[in-house]
Amino acid sequence: MSKKKMWGLAFTISLLSILTVYGLAMDFEFLKYEVNEQNQLVMYEGLSGPNPIINSDVNKEQESLTVLGSYMSQFNRWFLAGILIAPFFIASYFLLFSEKWMGDHPKKKKYLSWTLCTNGVVIVVAVFIWVHYIEVVNNAFHNVLF
Repeated sequence: MSKKKMWGLAFTISLLSILTVYGLAMDFEFLKYEVNEQNQLVMYEGLSGPNPIINSDVNKEQESLTVLGSYMSQFNRWFLAGILIAPFFIASYFLLFSEKWMGDHPKKKKYLSWTLCTNGVVIVVAVFIWVHYIEVVNNAFHNVLF
């Protein structure tokens, strides 16, 4: 099997695995909310179960809930983008650290340093996006409740 096929196989397996976990465990939504029958706001964050906000009557807060939902939707799209980017790095690291495929390749260190630098940039951007949207969602959440 060639290097390209091995990279493609590692990419496909990691992508399908991550998407399966994201789909089955989180229903393709890292952040979501709903309003229960007592008009309480119920938050879902990641793998945690429903967290009802006690003493919250959000019956008259439809506009604020719409804003909160749009911010959560934007955050979930960024989260999915991160999930779609991750298999590129997983497959690249798998190939770079494989002795069978790379061994003592003369450009192995160069490829590894480029992959690490690119991965570092992606992580920094992801942290900025994460912090920004968590702050925006938190503010919208407080606007719903207060």
